[in-house]
Amino acid sequence: MKPGKLFPLLLALALSGCGILKQKAAEYHLGKARKTIAATAPAPAEIEAAFASIDKALAYAPGSDRAVEMLEELSSAAAKNGYAKAQELEAGSLKKVLAANPANWHARLALIDFLSARGDTGGLESQAAQAQAAGAGEAARYCGLLAALAARSSALPWLESEGYLALNKSPEVLLEKAGAYSAAAASIQALKAEAQKLAASDPSLKSSAPQALSSAAEVASADALRDPQALKREADFSAKTAAEEPFRKAVELAVQGNAALVRKEYSKARAFYQGALNHYPGLTDARRQLAETDFQEGASLAAAGGDRKTAAGLLYKAYGGAREIIESGAGSVLPFVKPEKFLGEIYALKAADLAALRAVEGKRLKNTARLEAEFKAALDEALKLNPEGRLAGELLDRYSREGF
Repeated sequence: MKPGKLFPLLLALALSGCGILKQKAAEYHLGKARKTIAATAPAPAEIEAAFASIDKALAYAPGSDRAVEMLEELSSAAAKNGYAKAQELEAGSLKKVLAANPANWHARLALIDFLSARGDTGGLESQAAQAQAAGAGEAARYCGLLAALAARSSALPWLESEGYLALNKSPEVLLEKAGAYSAAAASIQALKAEAQKLAASDPSLKSSAPQALSSAAEVASADALRDPQALKREADFSAKTAAEEPFRKAVELAVQGNAALVRKEYSKARAFYQGALNHYPGLTDARRQLAETDFQEGASLAAAGGDRKTAAGLLYKAYGGAREIIESGAGSVLPFVKPEKFLGEIYALKAADLAALRAVEGKRLKNTARLEAEFKAALDEALKLNPEGRLAGELLDRYSREGF
């Protein structure tokens, strides 16, 4: 063999040997971690050493799926043994893997699952962006789309939950979460369409992508997009708050009213709700909350032994407000409120008003038989529309034990 051809061969053999040595070194460190995973009750120091061993293994073999699997196994085993830092150490290791090899889709998916379990919407958004920038070529682009789809789809229920909680706390947070939710939902639809288009142009991409990644993207996106009407409601709300200042102001005042009502500041709550209706008369949520305010104040006054006539007057007013909304057929305008739940809670409020009036008025209450039938009908509707409603459940329990 000529000298000029011998050098490339020797170089190839050297590199091949280097690869084998790295693989053996990675396996050695995984073996050390494997003993800790199998141990009955490893000490914290042993758990930390096992995480360090897997880190070393991944330094030698950053594309190792088995090392990533062992990270998950070690984290689970450590958590079962009461080791509080297990998940943080797992996440730290996964981030190191991805820093070395952004296209390690097994590690990317493991980190997405970790962030999803914690409700870390910011982290999930970061993973979505990083996934789309990972690697070069059509195969990496397709897997990046799937990972981004899984991450943003996993974040959507958490954005919805955060937005729902903000309804009683902060108008600023509510509007922020509503916008983020709508943007994420639109992105999920776009990512899914782009991935489908790419797979249609080259069917081999779908078969070569990791099965776990494909499955996670499919399941998460199907769940995120399961209710097109809800997605449209949230998108319409965000567009309306951006385009119509009176509507936006009404929403802000209504949320401030909710916060005041939580604090039992009834006069302030009424002022906020009335201000909301002055800006936007069609805000049914504010009308419903005015009735709720009257009911809560009337019931609290009666329970504390306050003036009976004042308490009864507030309860009659609340009853009339609830009945008016039901008869109008108007639904919720605010985001993150399911139509069935909104209507179910109004029926529950009507039933609660009637039960409270029966307790306050006693024998003075007229048409008791008719009102009891109305109470039962309202309670039935509340339970049918919103079976998990706490107020309706409590009313049913009390009615079953004590009657009207």
